[in-house]
Parts: sequence; C-alpha cells; structure tokens
Amino acid sequence: MEGWTIVNILLGLCLLMLSGSYAKEKLETGPTFVIDYENDQFLKDGEPFRYVSGSIHYFRVLPTQWRDRLKKMRMAGFNALQTYVEWSSHEPEQGMYDFTGMFDLVTFIKTAQEEGLAVILRPGPFIDAERDMGGLPYWLLNKNPSMRLRSSDPTYLIYVDNWFNNVLLPKIRPLLYANGGPIIMVQGLGDDVVLFTTDGDGASYLKCGKIPGVYSTVDFGSGSSVTDAFAAMRLFEPRGPLVNSEYYPGWLDHWGEPHSTVDAETVAKTLDTMLALNASVNLYMFHGGTSFGLTSGANMGGSFQACPTSYDYDAPLSEAGDPTQKYWIIRNTTKKVILCLLSPNLNLKYCNLT
Repeated sequence: MEGWTIVNILLGLCLLMLSGSYAKEKLETGPTFVIDYENDQFLKDGEPFRYVSGSIHYFRVLPTQWRDRLKKMRMAGFNALQTYVEWSSHEPEQGMYDFTGMFDLVTFIKTAQEEGLAVILRPGPFIDAERDMGGLPYWLLNKNPSMRLRSSDPTYLIYVDNWFNNVLLPKIRPLLYANGGPIIMVQGLGDDVVLFTTDGDGASYLKCGKIPGVYSTVDFGSGSSVTDAFAAMRLFEPRGPLVNSEYYPGWLDHWGEPHSTVDAETVAKTLDTMLALNASVNLYMFHGGTSFGLTSGANMGGSFQACPTSYDYDAPLSEAGDPTQKYWIIRNTTKKVILCLLSPNLNLKYCNLT
C-alpha cells in the first residue's frame, strides 16, 4: 500500500512543481531523459544512453571526502551516481531541519554534476540501507501508538506529505535534469524524470512491487542468473531498457559474524554479462563508508542481527576510500564500454560490447 500512496503523493507534487508556462516550456525545449520502449533503451536528449552507476550515501561520507570518492567513481568508467535521501538525518526532531555539513544534499548532488556524473535519487521515505528505522525519524513513534509506518495510514502520511511537499521537493526541483540539474531518475517521484521501482529478481517480488506507470527494475548479485533475473523483469516490463538497480559487488556485515566478501572476478564476470546485453547497472555499494554515531540498523534473520558502524560492504572503494583489487578489476570491465559511458552523445552501436 505504501508504494501506491507515496507515488501518488509525489506524482501530484511533481505536477504542481511543473505547472505554469515556464515549466511547460522547459519540458518541451530543455534537456530530456526518457524511455524508448520501441528500442529498449534510454534516450538522453534524444540520443541512446545507458548508465553504469554506483551507490555512495552522502550521510556515510565526510563532506571533505565527497569529491575524492566521486572522482574515483568517474575514473572507474562510471557515468552516474545513485544515492538515498535519509529523512531522519534531515529532520532529527520534528520541524528541525538540517541540510548542512554531512547532510548538505544539494552540494553533494552538485558536486556529482561537476564531476560529470548523472544522479539517480532514491528519496524514500523508507530507505532500508541498514539504517536505524530504515531512515524514518524516531519521533514518528511518539505521535500515535497505533500509527502504521510504511502504510496508507493518514496519521503517517501527513508527516510524509509535509516532508516531501514543504521540505525535500523544493530542494530537488532545480536539480532535475529537465531544469539543468543532473537528476535523471528518481525512485518514487517524477514526471520530468524517469520514475522507477526496484524489486528482487523473481516474479513473486515484481508482482507485489509493480505499479502502473512506473518502470520496474530488478536487483541481484553475482550469484544470480542474469538470464533468469532479466527474464523475470520482462514479465512485467516487456519493452524498455534492462536495468539492475542494485548489483551487489559485496554484502553487508552483522556484529559477531565474519566480514562478508564476494569474489572480485565473479563480480566482474557478471557485470560484463549485463553490459553485453546493453543493460544499465548500479553497483550497490561502490563506496559504503561509515554509519556514524548510532545510525546503524539491524536485520531479522530468525534472530536480531545488528549492523556495525562500518559499511565497508566489500565495495570497490574500501571504507577508507581506497581503491581495492575489485576496483581495478571492475575498471577493466567498464573499459569495454567506456566510450559510450563518457560520451553520452555517442550512439551505442559504436560501442565495443564484446
């Protein structure tokens, strides 16, 4: 139910943002990013486009390190950044908003644009991401003992509506691609950006997650069958670009368990297979960083599994931001398509996909 309701709220707000002759003119004559269903691809300003992006969460990296991490992403052959927006970081207490320092979302997005990266935004309100309460602010628990979070409960949605309508969307609007910004896709938002959902690589996940008018994508790691995963996606999106919105080059850790690792060569091989299919891929995570303070969450796998402060994720960039062996192996893989990633106006038919 949350998916339907949140999407409806955001679609309505986005239409309000785009109302008026100026917005209409921008949409008709300005930059465009759309889905070409006939040819199973994205079109950026009318030209074929696909992305290889990586996830970096601004709230897990010090602002003085943002540009360094984004430069290393670009140097690895990536052309886009994916990040969550964490409500609890920006509204730690009701009505008290923080968009400074580590939570300066606008500066983070603008820095990505300066480094030549498009941006894929995932604004929640629930983000998971191994964060406390999945990124929802704690004070929601004090409002109504019977409130059902992540649902269509009106007592919950009134706070979501305020967060999106009065706080977040006014900051995002100037950064949308149609308005000259770098944001090309948003999970759960948009009329002038591509609206998408992300679900597991099986029909049972997609059946529950599919929303009419919203592009369905899948997520899976190197241990999954690329053929089977994209076949499941095609059951719900018969035409359009293939997209893995969360390709896992590593995995999360729990207290008291060994550090999770994934073989770098296997990660690169599966990535190569997806790129050969002209798929767009996001690596979750490219750089995990650190869950500072008491912001780490937990999982339930038959027992309470607390996550540590480290969000290393066995990612291409270590928690400290250093390139790992996996970074260089992935970079060698993206070199095969680097011309089309670094030159958005280059037609895909000229890219080396072998």
